[in-house]
Amino acid sequence: MQGLRKQETSKFEKFFAIVQNAANKIGCVFFLDAADGRDFETDTLEGAELMGWLIPKDKLPDFEKEWATDVSDDWSDFYKWAIWDNEENPVITFR
Repeated sequence: MQGLRKQETSKFEKFFAIVQNAANKIGCVFFLDAADGRDFETDTLEGAELMGWLIPKDKLPDFEKEWATDVSDDWSDFYKWAIWDNEENPVITFR
């Protein structure tokens, strides 16, 4: 799945798809760096507050070159939190 570096559980991938849908609505793709707190798990989803890069689609080719190896500080302005609300039907905001 775009934005993930490794295989995750199917429940997390469902949550991450919700994150990507929220990013897509603003013309971006979210690339996960780490999960950091407010973990939750339901029968169908598992997630947490996420940190990563919220990259506009027109910048994807340049970013993905670095994503494959090591992301430079040049992308720091795009580093955001993906914050969830409502674990049964998550709504994602980026800060």
